[in-house]
Formats: sequence, structure tokens, C-alpha cells
Amino acid sequence: MAKSVRISDDLYSMASLEAELMHRSVAQQIEHWAALGQALERRGDVPEIREVSIAHKRFRDHDRVRRGAARSDELAFLPKERIKKAKVVFPEDAFAEFAPKR
Repeated sequence: MAKSVRISDDLYSMASLEAELMHRSVAQQIEHWAALGQALERRGDVPEIREVSIAHKRFRDHDRVRRGAARSDELAFLPKERIKKAKVVFPEDAFAEFAPKR
């Protein structure tokens, strides 16, 4: 028996785009993604799950910018003011391997 579930506009938009490419309905696409996610979690490979999760977040962010739902500067991990004040400091030997040989 089919059930109704509320999902975010972002997820619906991504599923709609992917469903069209894969010749599936939006519901079939979401079920496919759910099955993949369930299989991945059952594997228990935490680093791989983290890597996939980060890639998915990046894709969602890019999709939101593409659709005009967000600006790219809103997605920065650190606020611009903090970045402008930051100073990058490298250890003295950080580039030793690139220094000219004497």
C-alpha cells in the first residue's frame, strides 16, 4: 500500500532531474536512492558513508545554487569576515622539497 511522505523541495528537484535522466518516475528514483542508502548503511563502512554523505551535500548545494534557491556565497563553511581576517601560516620546512638544491 502506497503512503504519502513529505520531502524537501531540494530533494524533489534533484530526484526529478535524475529520474528524467534514468527514465524513472520521481517516486521510483527516491525509492532507488533509499535502497542504495540502506545498503550502504548496512555495510557499516563509516569512512565510505562519510565520503558519500559529503559528496551528496555538495551536490545538493550546487543544485540549490543552479536553481536560484541559494547564492554560492551563502554556502561557505566559514563566514567571509572570518576568512578575511585569517592568516595562513606554514611550518618553516613546508616547502623544503621544492627548494633549489645547493
